[in-house]
Amino acid sequence: MATKAALPSADPQLLGAISKATPESLHHVQTDVKNPLPSKEAIAQEKTEQELMSGIEGFDAGKLKPTETQEKNPLPDPSAINLEKQEVEKIQEIEGFKKDSLKHTEPTVKNVLPDQDTLDAEKKEQELKDGVTNFNRNSLKKTTTEEKNALPSSQDIAEEKAAK
Repeated sequence: MATKAALPSADPQLLGAISKATPESLHHVQTDVKNPLPSKEAIAQEKTEQELMSGIEGFDAGKLKPTETQEKNPLPDPSAINLEKQEVEKIQEIEGFKKDSLKHTEPTVKNVLPDQDTLDAEKKEQELKDGVTNFNRNSLKKTTTEEKNALPSSQDIAEEKAAK
């Protein structure tokens, strides 16, 4: 057991405040559990990780077969080389093009007018639309519709039955 001299010393004011405290001066505190237990999924995941790690640690490298690595670097065929050269030449020609050798031109915008047939067709279409939208419903006459359904007479029904 440690002696009193070996124990760390505390602040005398703090010790005095602790000794003067009464149970009535203390406040009730609700403690919260900060370390919840892991879920089933977390436990299952940890088990699988441990199994994988033990499988990796316990793996015997002597069971592996020796292999030789072959590095292959196939060269392109002559047609591919020629295509690539042509592309590079075209790019160089485009980049080296001198704009100073071009002549200045003013673009002209041409507005082609429609022919007479097209104009007539558009005019008729517009007149039709205007006629439909501006139609006066008050100029219509009120009519009533009668439905007539002529039923055969009993004599006609008897004649049909006799004909069968």
